[in-house]
Amino acid sequence: MGFAMYPVLLLLMALASLGIALWAFLQWQQGRSAMVLFVLLPLAALPLELLAAGLGLWGDAGESARGMGRLALGWMHITLPLSLFALATLCRRVGFAWAKIDWGHGGVCILAVLMLIYQLPDALRPGTTLAATSVVGWLVFAMFLACGAGLWRVRRWPWLLAGMVPGMLLLLLPAGLAGTFPLYLGKLLIFSAMAVTMVHFARLFPVVRVEPGE
Repeated sequence: MGFAMYPVLLLLMALASLGIALWAFLQWQQGRSAMVLFVLLPLAALPLELLAAGLGLWGDAGESARGMGRLALGWMHITLPLSLFALATLCRRVGFAWAKIDWGHGGVCILAVLMLIYQLPDALRPGTTLAATSVVGWLVFAMFLACGAGLWRVRRWPWLLAGMVPGMLLLLLPAGLAGTFPLYLGKLLIFSAMAVTMVHFARLFPVVRVEPGE
């Protein structure tokens, strides 16, 4: 892949991720589902991260791009653990036995809060170098991978697993071997699969709101 083509591909991926994020936002607006919201929050950082990566390859935009990328990674580190709230709710609604038990569902939510507390200081501390994918991020992705396997087995819904498997394999590729392109493509696959899955099941199990006096 030529150097001149690489930033263009990153910017195209930024547009693709922005389109997915806007679509997920519109879906959330229709039903106000927390399941969609909690995956939309980290997804919203991906277009900014990809834009920063693409612009950073041009010298004049280097410093601004680094600051933009740091902001995007900080937001993603803070919000990614919160996606486990969506995961726990999804697993309960589709009928996974462990999630129907209060301590099972609640345990995942508590884990999400602990992960947030763990990552918060580094995400908010100026000057801290943030990893593109943290230990917490890997754990969150592994839990979504397991959920994807369960959804495929119980509900014959393949798309979460179909996004998580190649996405995580791409994240595992050494940067020295293939550059950072597989990393960003892996993130795009993972967050797209998470968003599509949550939107689908939010439609399947809509939240019923009772108006006062009814």
